[in-house]
Amino acid sequence: MEEVGFLSQTLAVLFLLIISSFTYILSKRINFPYTVLLVIVWLLLVPISNIPLFSFIDDFQLTPDLLFFVLLPVLLFEAAYNMNYRQLIINWKTIAALSIFWLLISGFLISLWLFFLFPLIGFNIPFLVCLLFWVLISATDPVAVLSIFKSLWAPRRLTIIFEWESLFNDGTAVAMFLVVLGLILEWWNLDWYTFLDWTLKFVSMVWWGILFWWFTWFVFSKIIWYIKNNEEAEIVLTMLLAHITFIFSELITRNFSFLPISWVIATVIASIVIWNYGRYKITPRVEIHMHKFWEFFAFISNSLVFILMWLILSELDVNFTEFILPLIITIFVVMIARVISVYIPVKINNFFKIEDHIPHSWAILLSWWSLRWALALMMVLLIPWVWDPSYEKLLAFEQMVWWTYDYSIKDFLLVLTIWSIMFTLFVKAPTTPIIMRRLKIDKLHKLEEFEYEEWRILSNLKVIQKLNLSFKKAYLTQNEYEELRNKYSEKLSHAVKKMKKVLEEKWDDPKILIRRALSLHALWIEKQYLKELFFYNEIDEKNFKYIFRKIEKQIERLELSHDQLRSISHKKNDYDIFTRCVVSVYKRTSTDLDSYIRNRTRLIITRKVIKELRLLSEIDFWFDKSLFDEIIELYALFNKQADEKRIKIFSSHKATINAVESRLVNKSLLKLEEKTIKDLYHKEIITPKLYLKFMDEIEKEMYADVKKSI
Repeated sequence: MEEVGFLSQTLAVLFLLIISSFTYILSKRINFPYTVLLVIVWLLLVPISNIPLFSFIDDFQLTPDLLFFVLLPVLLFEAAYNMNYRQLIINWKTIAALSIFWLLISGFLISLWLFFLFPLIGFNIPFLVCLLFWVLISATDPVAVLSIFKSLWAPRRLTIIFEWESLFNDGTAVAMFLVVLGLILEWWNLDWYTFLDWTLKFVSMVWWGILFWWFTWFVFSKIIWYIKNNEEAEIVLTMLLAHITFIFSELITRNFSFLPISWVIATVIASIVIWNYGRYKITPRVEIHMHKFWEFFAFISNSLVFILMWLILSELDVNFTEFILPLIITIFVVMIARVISVYIPVKINNFFKIEDHIPHSWAILLSWWSLRWALALMMVLLIPWVWDPSYEKLLAFEQMVWWTYDYSIKDFLLVLTIWSIMFTLFVKAPTTPIIMRRLKIDKLHKLEEFEYEEWRILSNLKVIQKLNLSFKKAYLTQNEYEELRNKYSEKLSHAVKKMKKVLEEKWDDPKILIRRALSLHALWIEKQYLKELFFYNEIDEKNFKYIFRKIEKQIERLELSHDQLRSISHKKNDYDIFTRCVVSVYKRTSTDLDSYIRNRTRLIITRKVIKELRLLSEIDFWFDKSLFDEIIELYALFNKQADEKRIKIFSSHKATINAVESRLVNKSLLKLEEKTIKDLYHKEIITPKLYLKFMDEIEKEMYADVKKSI
């Protein structure tokens, strides 16, 4: 029987993943939120699972342990991955106000309103239960935020506020959930001392959660250097870091009551640090695959959670018609509290100019958007049940507050939570794009409009050049050539007209806009070739980080809208204390060899920028080409300065630098060798077996001299 059970569960998982995959494809084709469509599909699967042939669908159970220890770390880690912590530092006051301070205030309001409104419809719900529901429903979905915002071209700062607020909401919610649940289970012994003890535990969870990731990150950094150049092992290690951070935090909290740790905060911060600093310790080749790896596992986790959520709901032995009025009141109260918790801090920020101005349209969207996710469901499932040792305490609480309903407190909260999730999925998620378009939040600012039309011109010109070449080689007939050429010529003409319109609209000086766009292109080229040098080990990690951070800061400033740029022109736009400390330490430990490597790198990447910009300047973008010359001259000056510094250092340390140059030249030759082997393989001149052998030999030589130190 056990073997049959295992096989049927495996079949259920595979079947659900197949359904998820096709649902995902459909969501992309019809441009509809994936998670919403997934729930709709499950509504169809529920009656299908009652057919004997498909009864195996119900065999896979969404247990609390599976959710808590397997799926949740993946969702948390992936949600925080790729998030730039510098943007948090710049907007930290707004994010902290929304995700912590006003979240707690709105929660208190929700709890009070529900506590006084529920008795009016015949539901006498204890205040602590109302408080516990608020904690559950405050956990939001940063993954859904990003997926919708990316597809709608949301402003970067708005996206940053949303995603960081969601992450901190989750950390605050989990810590508060454990505190409130602890108060419920200890209700029989509740006094001011107990209340104060749990309040201190809430603060302690956040504090120790922040400190614990330092330990896990230190261990990870040491291990990653010893296993460098083992791609599979490095990818697996990041997965282990997510789960070990989460599980160890839980074990420490469970076994050492004086040392509570927020596993959500510990896991989230570990992910943020991996992306912002740890990815440089990973073999550069691995970084290419890392993002896709985490996207894949998050896709599986989200799919299983959202599909199997309905299984839990369908198995509840409750009369759902009884919950219609409580649900309406709950949804209304939560929405009103959200408006209050957003508008007040936004108005305070704008009035006192605490941070950059937040537009009214953003406040409307912030008020409406609060998509719930799997964490809320997971927290409900953590409430003790029959097999849990704490279940007796929950029963004692129910008896003490005269809980006389046919369903338990857990079932009551489960129904409210799942249907609240459904409301945000079926109402808020589909309407958010409509609201964004109505409020024109998805509108591109001037620089983005210019860049968009510039790249449309460039792409159409490239296509026309390719068509001309194909026609000359007789790959196309006369009719095919003329038809395609007319099509892309029309597109090109339309893009040119749009660019002229952008430049003719009111602007302080169109040349400023063009210079910013060209400067951004130059910085992106710098970034691209700097990464390539690091990829091929022609620059070490320390010097790579130093140059990379400077480029990132310049890009961040240039990508601001014109209004934002003017608003910060009088400020010192560097809140990144951590980076400033790192740079300060770097300068104290920097050697002449570091300076040589840095200037050599700048010499190479500025040369690449000049070459790329000269190629771009040959294309007619219908604006003054002298602006290209200005940027090229500036980079020529950078190139000259870097070369002069490099030569000066070389003259003082010839023996040492000759050895370094010999090694770096060898890296360049290995890079050329690798490209040659890849070209031969793609042309099928060498077999896959020989290709792998060649690449293995090149890689070993490429990274043979990498330091095993931090």
